[in-house]
Amino acid sequence: MTPSIGALLTRGLLSAGLATATLTTMLPATAQAAPAHSAATRTAVLRDPSPHLYEEKMKVLVKFGLADQLNVAERTDRDFVIALWTHLKNNPDHLEVRVAAEAAYAAAPEDVEAACRQFILVDVFAAFDRDVAREKAETDEKRRSDDARAAAAASIDVVADAAMLDGTDTKFIELIWQRVDEDARWPKVKAAARNARKGTPEQQREFIAAGLAAAAKQDTDDRIAADEARTAAEKAEALARAAKQFAANRVGLPVTEQLLKMPDRDFITVVWNHTADGSEVQRAAIAAARSNDPAVWKAFIDTGIHQARDRDIKIALDKQEAEDRRLTREILSRAERIGHHNLAAAARAALAGTAQAVADFVHVGQYQVRPDPIAAVPLALTGDRVGVLTADGRAHVKQGGLSTEWVTQHDGIRQLVLSGDRIGVLAGDGTAWVKEGGLGAGWVRMYDNVKQLALAGNRIGVLTTEGVALVKEGGLGAQWVTEYEYVKQLVLAGNRIGVLGTDGVALVKEGGLSAQWVTEYGGVQQLALAENRVGVLTTGGTALVKEGGLSAQWVTEYEGVRQLALTSNRIGVLTNDGTALVKEGGLSTPWVNEFGGVQQLVLAGNRIGVLTTDGTARVKEGGLSAGWIVVRTEVGPQA
Repeated sequence: MTPSIGALLTRGLLSAGLATATLTTMLPATAQAAPAHSAATRTAVLRDPSPHLYEEKMKVLVKFGLADQLNVAERTDRDFVIALWTHLKNNPDHLEVRVAAEAAYAAAPEDVEAACRQFILVDVFAAFDRDVAREKAETDEKRRSDDARAAAAASIDVVADAAMLDGTDTKFIELIWQRVDEDARWPKVKAAARNARKGTPEQQREFIAAGLAAAAKQDTDDRIAADEARTAAEKAEALARAAKQFAANRVGLPVTEQLLKMPDRDFITVVWNHTADGSEVQRAAIAAARSNDPAVWKAFIDTGIHQARDRDIKIALDKQEAEDRRLTREILSRAERIGHHNLAAAARAALAGTAQAVADFVHVGQYQVRPDPIAAVPLALTGDRVGVLTADGRAHVKQGGLSTEWVTQHDGIRQLVLSGDRIGVLAGDGTAWVKEGGLGAGWVRMYDNVKQLALAGNRIGVLTTEGVALVKEGGLGAQWVTEYEYVKQLVLAGNRIGVLGTDGVALVKEGGLSAQWVTEYGGVQQLALAENRVGVLTTGGTALVKEGGLSAQWVTEYEGVRQLALTSNRIGVLTNDGTALVKEGGLSTPWVNEFGGVQQLVLAGNRIGVLTTDGTARVKEGGLSAGWIVVRTEVGPQA
């Protein structure tokens, strides 16, 4: 595990998902080897609409040292994936498995069963292999880093200790600076270290790879040249000896008295035999050794070996960048395939950035990206009502002030919707229910095979698992009207109906249920409506809002957004880093930072609600700067 990953775990940045009971029993490492499925077996089971996966789940449990957790294997596919995730989520050796599990259990309702089955049969093993490859790459990188730091420290006669090898580049440079701060022999090293401490990551790596040694050589040469007690010949001999020492340090060749006394050509031959086959240093050493000119030998020792080493570093960095970009494109492709929009957006941003941005994404950033919001909407607001969906699948609603008592509404729920005096829930089996009136009113069954429920005023909308949007108007027993097909999101507000098609195109109609559709925007991942506003969140994370008629002009509100919320006079955005911002009034009014570490933002009337990543629901009432009140904890899904 790299220090950076360890630090992330310490800060708790790698936790995400649902709160479930922690699995603590582990078997010895020898129990880790589980036979994988054959391709034919996996394909056959994946095609079976209702396979019995007990044996397959046991193979996964054995793989991760949980073979005695028989009760876990008996759980439903999604609960099994969540249980495995709970066990592994804070284990730095299984970051890829954690991400794959999150993608499976957080899939859309119509996809979650297939996604979890795919994870159990295929993806968990592929993710395990990626974790193994990542661990090896991190080990190789740590070895290369240790070698580079040890060679750099040796140039000032320092043996790199654990503190120098295990910390960040900045910490290493700080320790070097401390070593030379009071040492008059190294003024140029001190100045170079001081500048590197404040430099970019690329500048710090350059200092470790070459800058420290170059400054140390110049300080040594300066000391020799200024030594009035030495003759010219003695100075020349001392400079030659120092050149060999720095040359040896640069390529990690152990410095001995015998090595420093060698004739130049013999020294070059030792360098040749020490360095990796095919490296630029070896090529340059071979070329110098083949020459019979002492000036060529001296030039190699003084400058040639350092230039060749710089070329080797450049080649290695270019190769590493190419590999990081390949891995990022692979992550992007996988994220697009499974519909992980947050991860896909982060991958695209990394690919558009520098080599360091891509490296940071591959080694750390991808594991910080939160899963996309799942169908369950844990926090809901309307009028004087607040609703929450707790991690155990229960829907609770309170009415009146923010401190009133909760009333449990329904069990086994994956979506909760509030509008006026109506409460709607979507049960785990896909059945939509709505009640009207008081919190104790009776439920009326609305529709089956539903993946999303929407309410607004006297309208009720459902989006079926087949992607058909239907809306009814009037009483709970009114007739359904088919509005649109191939839909992935349905939105209701006032007398407006909006749909987001599976092709990413947002359409809105205004007026009666049979009004004409107006195409609003393409490349959309979320559509938001208010009585007089339309908002879209593009697949690139840009939030745009229009006010007035359906053909009004768009105004870009914010970028780097993962959720957009609207009311008639407020706009809210949840940024990719989990910051909730709200503005009030016109489309160009200033933003107010409301809260950080947020996974859901809700606006309704003069209330603002946030659900933070620790599962705490907070609501404020009144102005944008009003005080927050914690209304519920253990709200799910949680991080």
